[in-house]
Amino acid sequence: MPDAFKSLVDLHCHILPGIDDGPETLEGSLAIGRLYVEAGFRRIVATPHCIPGTAWVPEVREVRSMVNLVAGALKEAGLMLHLHPGMEIALDPLVPRLLAQGRLLTLGGGPYVLIECPFQRLPLGWEGIIAEISRMGYRVLLAHPERCAHLAEKPGLVSDIVESGALVQINWQSLAGMNGRRSRSVALAFAAKGHIHCLATDTHDISGRSPKVVKEARAEVEALFGPENLRRLMVDNPRRVLAGRNLECLDGAESAVPAPGRR
Repeated sequence: MPDAFKSLVDLHCHILPGIDDGPETLEGSLAIGRLYVEAGFRRIVATPHCIPGTAWVPEVREVRSMVNLVAGALKEAGLMLHLHPGMEIALDPLVPRLLAQGRLLTLGGGPYVLIECPFQRLPLGWEGIIAEISRMGYRVLLAHPERCAHLAEKPGLVSDIVESGALVQINWQSLAGMNGRRSRSVALAFAAKGHIHCLATDTHDISGRSPKVVKEARAEVEALFGPENLRRLMVDNPRRVLAGRNLECLDGAESAVPAPGRR
């Protein structure tokens, strides 16, 4: 059986220096890069925060420049880690307009857009926002919805989200219980319905939110999903995102994933 932890791809991380709440320096970016390589990653997408309607909307040119800077430093350090440009974009009615204006970056330049799920409640009209993004020819990959209090109250809403055309990215920390029991329970509820399409580290640093979580929680998460599903979530589907292809669902989700709340 193939090793599910080889040639991993991370679609969600904050590795660029001094641009958001990730590392402050290039040295910090390199330290994160080393952890990625040690954990088995070969490709990652830099996704700095973008919050429409605020001052926290990085320029596309700035992000690309930072990606080139970090990529060059990784290569010079002998780290075999390919870095793609992207953004983590807050779910907001302004997103379609900003996409039309070319002010947002997709994941690796393809059709997939990483949209950050709010931590409290989904905004009114979220269905329309996702529908408008889809009509423009993009695909929504929703970042860490398991951490949203609204979905914790009504986890069945994830079916509505997937039916709206969005796909789901879950954080490793949530499955490992590092984001609390509620986030883990919601993540397992999504998995039981087959509604997880990618796993990501959401890396910000070298300690609390870092690629080390993949090594630390490897056995537990592989036991939850099985090696084939885990490869789909960590290698195959992320590659499909970067290639602009359709994603595959979990196999045998109903039987392979325990009921929420069980350890």
